Amino acid sequence: MIPTIGHAAIVVGLALTVYAAVAFVVGARGGDGRLLVSARRAVIGTFACAAIGSAAMMASLLTHDFSVRYVAENNATTTPPFISAISLWAALEGSILFWTLLATGWASLVLWWNRDRHPALMPWVGATLASVNAFFFAVMTWPGNPFVRTTPVAAEGIGPNALLQNHPFMALHPPMLYLGYTGLAVPFAFGVAALVTGRLDEAWLRIVRRWTLIPWTFLSLGIVAGAWWSYEVLGWGGYWAWDPVENAALLPWLTATAFIHSSMVAERRSSLKAWTAALVIATFVLTLVGTFLTRSGILASVHSFTESGIGPWFLAAILLALGIALSLLVWRLPQVTGGGRPSGLLSRESAFLFNNVLFLGLTFAVLFGTLLPLIAVSTSGATISVGRVWFDRVTVPIVIALLFLMGIGPALPWGQASWRTIRERFTVPLLAAAIISAGAFVLGIRDTGPLGILALAVFVGAIMIDEVVRGARSRARARGENGATATWRLTTRNRRRYGGYAVHLGILVMAVAIAVSSGLATDRTVTLAAGESATIAGYRITNERVVVEPLSNDARVIETRAELTYEGSQSGSLATAQRDYPSSATPIATPAVRTSLAEDLYVTLLAADPATGSVTLHIFVNPLVVWIWIGGAIVGLGAVFAIWPERRVRTMAVAERRAVPVPTTPEGA
Repeated sequence: MIPTIGHAAIVVGLALTVYAAVAFVVGARGGDGRLLVSARRAVIGTFACAAIGSAAMMASLLTHDFSVRYVAENNATTTPPFISAISLWAALEGSILFWTLLATGWASLVLWWNRDRHPALMPWVGATLASVNAFFFAVMTWPGNPFVRTTPVAAEGIGPNALLQNHPFMALHPPMLYLGYTGLAVPFAFGVAALVTGRLDEAWLRIVRRWTLIPWTFLSLGIVAGAWWSYEVLGWGGYWAWDPVENAALLPWLTATAFIHSSMVAERRSSLKAWTAALVIATFVLTLVGTFLTRSGILASVHSFTESGIGPWFLAAILLALGIALSLLVWRLPQVTGGGRPSGLLSRESAFLFNNVLFLGLTFAVLFGTLLPLIAVSTSGATISVGRVWFDRVTVPIVIALLFLMGIGPALPWGQASWRTIRERFTVPLLAAAIISAGAFVLGIRDTGPLGILALAVFVGAIMIDEVVRGARSRARARGENGATATWRLTTRNRRRYGGYAVHLGILVMAVAIAVSSGLATDRTVTLAAGESATIAGYRITNERVVVEPLSNDARVIETRAELTYEGSQSGSLATAQRDYPSSATPIATPAVRTSLAEDLYVTLLAADPATGSVTLHIFVNPLVVWIWIGGAIVGLGAVFAIWPERRVRTMAVAERRAVPVPTTPEGA
């Protein structure tokens, strides 16, 4: 009964999305307000349908209803309730159901929030979002139906993918990514609406920037959480392997980041409008490309889903979305070309332009490296692989250039900068970078990669600090405040700018941590008898014993565990294991990680002999890894700070709804 209700909700959701899309178009063209209200309510109804479908699947998983094929293939009677619940997004059909829940939630939120605003744009925004969501409901109705029944009903299920059971981060990583992916349909919808209506002035950019920053924040946190999951679960000692599915998440993040920067120039200087509109289109299309690569089964990846019949559907959706959006852009090209141009090479707008060129270059490099094996197989039958060495060689120089521009861009004025301004703003940061780099060289960091990244980070960080200090001093002189008060008022009343600085700071922290951890990590593989020790990078690791036993929460999972002690800058005990899951043909490694602010001690069990107590271990000492996660948290906090409306803006919004006049600051004050 419950699966039948879930499937019925999906069919009703499809009907409502199709109705909403048509009603929005007809209502917009005919000026029928009642039809537009009906269409908005229909979109909210699709969210209710997706919620009912998701609740039905969740109930089927928690009650182990093996009459549903998805449950039989991704659940077992011994699966703990927490793992059963998050199995909603553990495989293909469930992940699309969860995706649709979030996508309809975004659409409902945007349409409700702007129900009394932007009357020219919102019908077309609604039509676009409804059309996108209709596609996902159609996929669930036909090739990706999550409620397909199976007979005879099995007494026991296969169980979830073993990798998804091995760490609670699976409850965080996919939802964050999906919130980012699905939310990026919103700026695309606004872009389509602006192109359809011809309202391509700076107003639509102000609207869409915040609706881009919110999903961008979720996507950023999802990517960092995915790296953390990979580090904690897969046992290889790293966090980013340029895996095709990792790259699929990175691609829309790169173009969305480029759009956020480009929109500033388009709004402030009335230039790069065509570029900005193209970036909105590219970002949404790349979310579909990432979904296609992940769910079509054409890529071999630890993260990808099994081969399915939905690949042609997604390929058709990609071509259709790209064709319609580019046709609209070409149609409106006379309105989005021209405008202001960079006043000179040494200007903020030029820095943002170069920044965007580099972001697009990086996007193309990652996309090319990801798709090249597929292109080679389809054109010549040759099997090739593009690995980490190629990606590092191509992308690292671009990333270094981006870090450099990230520092100088905000420090340059709009318009041409004078040489006096250049000297004033960059001399001290350059000296600080040189001094810190020399100190790091003396202390033993001789690798040019980490040394160069460190120098750039100091340079950019010093510029940001100098910008804040300059602004605070200017405000303090003008208002007679002390430095701390002036700094606080400056940052809270310029949230977008100083939130952006915090995001840049987080990225700098991550860049330094990645450079140092990848360049200065130490690893060693050892085989130890019971009671034997090995030494690596100042740590002494001792094999105490080997234990073989079932997990307490799932007796079907057998754990072979090596219990170790260690001494060094940290000391204590740890346990690394291999777990045999019924759903996995090979044991799954469970690494042991001991983290400090300086370094991680990371140990993976490769093999164990319970009879003799001997173990084979892969031991890593990874410096500064924890700062990657700290930097990611700073990025998230900075983005939230930038998104959060300033007090004056919130007051004006409330007054607008209550029709109460609010005193405003004179223009230019």
